[in-house]
Amino acid sequence: MEANKIKGEAKSLILDNGVELTYCELGKENKEVIISGAFYFHTFMPVLEILSKKYHVYGIVMRMDGEITERTAEGANNWPRQWGKDVYEFTQKMGIAKFHYVGKCHGTLPGWYVARNHPESLMSLASFFLTPHVTEANDSYWMGLLMSGKAEEAMKIALRKPEEGLKKKMEEVAALGDMASNPEAVVQAERAQLIWDNVEEVKQTLKNITIPVGYLFGTEDPLFNDWKDNNIWVMMNTKSARSVILGGERHLMELDTPDRVAEEALVFIEESKKVY
Repeated sequence: MEANKIKGEAKSLILDNGVELTYCELGKENKEVIISGAFYFHTFMPVLEILSKKYHVYGIVMRMDGEITERTAEGANNWPRQWGKDVYEFTQKMGIAKFHYVGKCHGTLPGWYVARNHPESLMSLASFFLTPHVTEANDSYWMGLLMSGKAEEAMKIALRKPEEGLKKKMEEVAALGDMASNPEAVVQAERAQLIWDNVEEVKQTLKNITIPVGYLFGTEDPLFNDWKDNNIWVMMNTKSARSVILGGERHLMELDTPDRVAEEALVFIEESKKVY
């Protein structure tokens, strides 16, 4: 069990295929379920705690090792599909028939997997700080910093208040271990499009999706700006999406203002229940 990746009580579940998933659980007294996936739950825990005041929340650690069954057409590991499959099988093992999904950055990928493969299970999908990529990138500056070993620099420019949040974020990154030990998974962490077979299928999903989708970005997020043209296209072409762009906010908004991230998720979910 990867208990160090959760700040607080960590639990473990063995899937039918023998894979062990680590997770946290909050708000057990509530009926409606929110599922969230991520590599770690340290700095995102305040967001989950706010959500758990109204929802039964599960935070599932997206693993980077163990058996992998999902492959690309070329035969390489397909981590976005694997993370999604793991999370979906977790919900089935736990007897969760329907749920809201709230993900941030790489944590959005399992939600998109479920949206594509098991849409009957999803009540809504909050895809915060990341969209599937259907166009070329404007730049690769932020991910380039991460992959070149400059994680601290990457995290510093992703914070509006680095003097308060940088130390906490670097402690969380340390819980992940050496990112270079699985560079394939790290690179694929921003590639939601790998869940589909091709870009045209991604576009058709976005244009025809019936699940409520919510997007959230900050104007000063370096990853948003690396993929700015793509993000705008996706927001403009996702059927009935609710899209929010907050001036001045950056990629690690859950550290700068966790209550604001949680509030956007709550407003989106409540809006998704209305018929206009």
